[in-house]
Amino acid sequence: MNTICINNINEKDYSENINYNNKEYPVYIKKTFLSQYPNYSCISHWHEDLEFIFVLSGHMNYNINGTIVDITEQNGILVNSKQFHYGYSCDFTECEFICILFQPLLLCTNEYFENTYVNTIIKNIEQPYFIFYQTIIWQKQILDILKDIYMYSEKDFDILEIQQSIFMLWKILYKNFPKQKNNIVKQNRQIASIKKMITFIKNHYKEKISLDMIANSGNICKSNCSALFHKYVCQTPISYLTKYRLNQSIDLLFHTDMSITEISYEVGFNSTSYYSEMFKKYYHCSPREYLKIHSIEKI
Repeated sequence: MNTICINNINEKDYSENINYNNKEYPVYIKKTFLSQYPNYSCISHWHEDLEFIFVLSGHMNYNINGTIVDITEQNGILVNSKQFHYGYSCDFTECEFICILFQPLLLCTNEYFENTYVNTIIKNIEQPYFIFYQTIIWQKQILDILKDIYMYSEKDFDILEIQQSIFMLWKILYKNFPKQKNNIVKQNRQIASIKKMITFIKNHYKEKISLDMIANSGNICKSNCSALFHKYVCQTPISYLTKYRLNQSIDLLFHTDMSITEISYEVGFNSTSYYSEMFKKYYHCSPREYLKIHSIEKI
């Protein structure tokens, strides 16, 4: 049932690796519903891959580096490379959407092409994201191509058609994408700290973790730690840790034969009763009820 495409941590920059549809071809394509994610929210993350979302029905809230935007029906968004982001529904309403990620290296035929046509977009610090609207001709063309890419993924995963469509999309994007005006790259220390702290949580969630430990991993004090989590993740550090543990437990519920007690300790809870209490608080049902409900939906 787990629809999250994240695999593991890239130790070089704390980014996420992606579970691609074909491990030999770095593209991830999926059509899904926001309700398939626990509590109608994806886990906040970042990766080198470019991420395109096309909302088929409903709407989706998107948090990019602390900026929240609303993606409405039949519109979409590009989240640029290495941006801190996650999609969710603030009102817990359904949203059907297509999610497409691909590695920029698919476009890099040589160094000149990479520097001229690729880096000018993915390294544009003034455009961490870009929203596409059906009402604007060139943006509608990109949205139509996203639908085509999904269609080709359903037809025996036709890589040649997908690759051609990616280049068509990039041609349109390059010709219309806002050019960066300021060439001075300034490192966002807050983003760097929040990434380090979230990476620490993901690497150590099975262990006993305190607020002090989370703050220390980001080289900041506890008050600043809480402030950054509120700004970029809209929750407390401990709440993020709890939700991450619960999310990991759902994967174990669906893909292992472990008991509820075994799962609770495996993901870092110090008792089965507390695990069940937190699960019900966030998902409004017990782990067994959740498993039963979503197994039926999957069928």
